[in-house]
Formats: sequence, structure tokens, C-alpha cells
Amino acid sequence: MRIKWKKTMVILILIVSLCIPSTFFRAAANEATSATDDYALTNAVKVSVKSILNEPVSEGTRIAAVIRYYNDGPRLTRVPDYEVRAKTDGGIEYNLISSKSNPVAVQPKETVELSYMIAVDRQDPFSIAELTWVDVDEYASPKTEKTILSVPVASIEWKGETASITDPQAIKPWGEPFTVSVLSTSIEYKPVSFNEQNTPQGITTILELLAVNKTDQKKKIPDFRINAKSDTRVFSAQRLEKDPIVLEPGEQRYIHYAIPAGRKDGLKSLTVLTPESFTLDEQTKIDFSIGQLSITLPAESGRLQTSTPVQPYAWNKVIEFDPLNKVIPSQVGVSLVSLQMHEGAGGGFKAAVAKFRLQNRSDSPIALPAFQAQLTGADGSRYLGERQSKVVDMLIPNISYIVYYTFVLPNNEKGDNLTMDLLDGTTVAPYSLPIARLKTKVESKSPEDGTLSFYPFNVKFNSWKVEVYMGSPKEALPYSYKLKLDLDIKLQDDAVVDQIFPKMKVELVDNQGRIIGSKALSFTDENKLVSGSQTINLDSILFEFSDTLNIYETVETPFGQAERLVTTLH
Repeated sequence: MRIKWKKTMVILILIVSLCIPSTFFRAAANEATSATDDYALTNAVKVSVKSILNEPVSEGTRIAAVIRYYNDGPRLTRVPDYEVRAKTDGGIEYNLISSKSNPVAVQPKETVELSYMIAVDRQDPFSIAELTWVDVDEYASPKTEKTILSVPVASIEWKGETASITDPQAIKPWGEPFTVSVLSTSIEYKPVSFNEQNTPQGITTILELLAVNKTDQKKKIPDFRINAKSDTRVFSAQRLEKDPIVLEPGEQRYIHYAIPAGRKDGLKSLTVLTPESFTLDEQTKIDFSIGQLSITLPAESGRLQTSTPVQPYAWNKVIEFDPLNKVIPSQVGVSLVSLQMHEGAGGGFKAAVAKFRLQNRSDSPIALPAFQAQLTGADGSRYLGERQSKVVDMLIPNISYIVYYTFVLPNNEKGDNLTMDLLDGTTVAPYSLPIARLKTKVESKSPEDGTLSFYPFNVKFNSWKVEVYMGSPKEALPYSYKLKLDLDIKLQDDAVVDQIFPKMKVELVDNQGRIIGSKALSFTDENKLVSGSQTINLDSILFEFSDTLNIYETVETPFGQAERLVTTLH
């Protein structure tokens, strides 16, 4: 009875298997595999499909495929001489042409890439469902064909630069690391900044990616492209690093792309593409790109950073720079020591003056870092700073050097909510890269104990008085005033300044507010201000007795002189 039951079960299984179409099993196999998996083409050669292109062109539609051939055998093997065909979702087959630059043989354990392409005069939309390798015997009568292999490719088909990535696994939010798996899984990339800049050629946005070698071997960063997309347009980015980049094990490095677009263009996403090519003949090479993944940009994408939120800056604190920056050596400490608002001497603008203290903490001279500085107002307006016109070449060990930047601002800028960006303006010149950010504001503290700050100089007026003398009436300035000052001047932090350092200006004013005379006094030249008594000569056309002395700090800007009223003495 048991044997009879087993026979019955075998007969039922055979009947069921015969009733199910063979296409069911083939479809199930296709769903269980990927185009990028390895398929055995011969006993020695395996293939995987790297890229499939199906894009509209002026001639109709361009179909292309890039296929990897791997020789698993022990000796040099010729690339099998099969026709490669693209089969559409409608069942139509197109015989693809082999690129003239394709290799004809594969070394043992080597992988080579072969390109195939055809342009067809067809405008209606269709999709590529699979690639087939067909053995055609041209000499048989009639001609015979045998399908050697079919690979499903619908999941990796790319329909040109206007296409969108639809695979959820290939859509990344801003700031999430990713790999370009068809090129290498050894290097991981992370978008870290996306900054819009004004250039002579127009608005450009600089994308910065952090590349990390995750292996214990040297790895070259492969070539890949970036496109930025809005709802209606595609903008092709340019890689700014021209030379090959090789990463040591565990090494991190930035790479940069310049996108000819900005916030006004409504950018929504970035597409990562791999470059491919096809050689038709000696004169004709066709380049194309295949989309691999998409990076979604937040709604406000004109300025993106992945770093932690910017904290309010504490004066004199050493600034933390990006450790991978190429401008500020780790042995140099940089601090923001002063940020003051000046008024344009002729009106029409304000000028913020930022003073930085740089200290060489090593035991040998270091070239003065040439960083840029930029202020951003509460409304998002940006103002690039102008560094003082003359600086030293080298920083001496253990000496603090003061360098100042001026920022020309509109008159309505209050300066109470500012962001200071320190920038690398050399690595990918003419573009700049962020290396540090500070939340700050213009200093508003009033003098304490009569001490006036002209950092790094503190000035205290012990006393002052003025005497007036009459000269010749024929002189242009017939009256001479002698301003006698008794000062205490102290230098902070043993800092060093240049001859062009901002000056202290004294201004005599009469009781009607008219300026009798003024003079800018230096802290650095041969006639510099010193502690103790000194007399300042002022000539004027006015003969008045003054009991008011205005004290200013003056600085030269690209728009002319600007000054800050430090105090008024009576």
C-alpha cells in the first residue's frame, strides 16, 4: 500500500510540472538575479552588465550597453564571438555594434569592459528588457541562431540625463554616506557642503564630498559625474580636481564639483553618474553617462553644511578648523580678538573690522596662512572681507601676529547677528571652500575705567588740554592748536602689528559741533604714540576754545576711510 502511494505522488508531481509553463521557472530565476550578477557565458568566461542606456537623441533613440567580461580560466581567452542583442519590452531585438576600442581577449583572472551601441530611427517610448548573446552560424543553410545567454536588465536601464532615479535604495538624503557600487565599494562618499558663490561667470555652487578609503589598501578615486536637477533643467557639474587622487588606507580627502546654478534655479536633487564611451571609428567617439543614485537637496539648498550647529563664539578662543583643510597648519592658532563697526568717513557705507591673532606654536617659522573671511548678515546677505594690504611672509615661533580684515556693509546692517566664515581660497581657486564657521556679533562694550581698546593696544587718557596760537593771517590755516596728551598705552598679548595698522584719530570740536582740527596718530611708526606726555599740533581756520575731544579708530577700506567713534572726552 505504501509503494502504491509513493507511485501515485510521483505521477501527480510529474503531471503538475508538465502543466506549468517553462517560462514560469525562467521568470522566477530572472526575479531572483540581478543584471550586475555574474553569468556564465562559456566554461571560462563570465559576464555581468554594468550599464544600459536607452535615451532619445536627434537621430531617434540611442541604445548602449557596457558589459564586463571575466576570464575565470587559467589562460588567455578570446572574447566569445557572439552577437549581443538588446530586447525590448515589446519583444523587438536590436543587434548592438561592438566598439572599435573593445579588447578581443581577456587575461586569466582579469575583468575587461566592452561597450556596444546602436542608434535606431524610433521616437516612441520603449524599454530594454534583456540582453542576449546569440551564436549565429552564417555559413549554415539556412542560417542558424542559438541563444547562449539572456540577462534581465530592466532594473538598471537609464534613459538619459533628464531621467530620474526611482529605486528607493538609490535615493539618498543630504548628508548620508554612499558608494558608487559599479565603480568601487572600497571608497565611501559623504556630501558635506553645498555653497553658492558669485563669480565673474555668474552664480556657481560648489559641492564638497568627503571621500574615505574604507580598506587597508591604496585606492584611486574613480571618475564619476554629478548633475544638479531642478523641475525643468539639468546642470552638469565640473570636477575641480584635475589630477588623479589616490587614497592611503583609511585616508580621508575632499573632492569638489562646480555647478553652474544657484538658489534661483530651484535645485531639487543631485544625480551621481558614471562616464562611459563608445568608439565608432578612428574619428568618432561617443561619450555618455549612466545615472547610479540620487541625492535629495533640502528646500533651502543655497548653503548647506553637515557639521553641528554653529555655537556663539567666545572672544580670543582658538578657532577649530576643519582638520582636513589645506590652509591653516595645525601648529598655528587663530583667534578672533575684535569685531568693531566703523562708519564711512564720507557716509554711504559701514565697515566691520575683524582682527585675528595668529600664533605659531611650533619651534620653526611657518608661512603666514592666506585664508579668506566672509560675514553673513541675519538676512542672508554675504560680505567678503578684504585683508590688510601688507602682511609679513612668515610667522615667528611663539609670537602673536595681528591681521585685520575689513567688510564693507550697507548702512542698515546692525551687526548684532552675524556669521563669520573662514574660507580656503586657494585649493580650488577661483572658488572658496569653508574651513570654519563662527556665530558672532559686533562688540558693543563701552570703555571701562577710562581705558580705550584699539586691540592689541589699550589706551588710557590721564589728562588732556589744548592751547590756541594765532599765526600769520596770510596763511591758509592761520590758527595753531597744541593738544597736550598724557597717556598710558599698554600692549596686550605681546602681539605684533604692521605699519598699516588702524590709527587713533583725535578730533577737536567747538561748542557748536564744528570740527576745529583732527589728526590720525599711529601706534607703530617713528612718530608713534607712547605712554607719557606728548604734544600734537593741529592747524585750523577757526579760532575757538574747545572743551570736546572725539577719539576715533580709523581704517582704510576699498571704499575709502572708515572710522569708529571710541569715546568723547570733555
